Amino acid sequence: MSTVRAPGDLVDGEAVPGAGQGVVALYREPYGPVHSCGAAGLRGVALEEFGPVSEPVPYRGRKGIITYWPVATREQTVVCGSLRQWRLAVELDFEPGWAAFSAGPVELRWRAGGRLRRWRPDFLARTADGMREVLVLKPPGQESLPAVRLEVLEDVARAARWRVRQVREPTGLRGRNLAWLAGYRFPEGDEDGQGQALLEAFGQPTGLRAGVAASGLDKLTGLDLAYRMLWQRRLLFDIGQPLLPDALAWTA
Repeated sequence: MSTVRAPGDLVDGEAVPGAGQGVVALYREPYGPVHSCGAAGLRGVALEEFGPVSEPVPYRGRKGIITYWPVATREQTVVCGSLRQWRLAVELDFEPGWAAFSAGPVELRWRAGGRLRRWRPDFLARTADGMREVLVLKPPGQESLPAVRLEVLEDVARAARWRVRQVREPTGLRGRNLAWLAGYRFPEGDEDGQGQALLEAFGQPTGLRAGVAASGLDKLTGLDLAYRMLWQRRLLFDIGQPLLPDALAWTA
């Protein structure tokens, strides 16, 4: 565990980023104090399980909203500082390749041009095979982060043994489908027997309403359960098509 220091202290020799040496990282363990360390001190730290260093605020002069996302598979609430972060959180929760994730759990500070720079990468995540990745949203209309910021991030990631991934949040039809399914991400009641009936009904690609009718379940109860099973990946569908009540679904 890193030694607790005054948040944001930049010690002598840390003025110029390079191989992670010029950056101070701040993070807060659950219910604990803020820790500060060099980039190498982040190795092995489970940032994907921590909350933000401090409560995020919307960007000054821009529209923003703070959202609290209860993760479907873990007892964790992810605090998102923008709708773009929220959309990506939905996708990370839906995709089984991600075991855990947190929004803005680390703040990076460094000096450049005589000024103190501060930045919180959008997400720290751990993949199902145990690799930690730092995920950053690409600026709208651009293909990459600003070169200086990306260089700092890559230096820190190299020292911390993370991977860097630049991504875009799901938008358009994919984003709408995920947002709709997210409302069904938590189990409700005893679904085992009813779920088996749906699995049998969707042995071949079948419209949702037709499959529910074939299962013998009540129309509304069965459709709600079918959406839950789509989120759970027990039923599959084409996420590039509108998720209407007659959308095709099939057994995973």
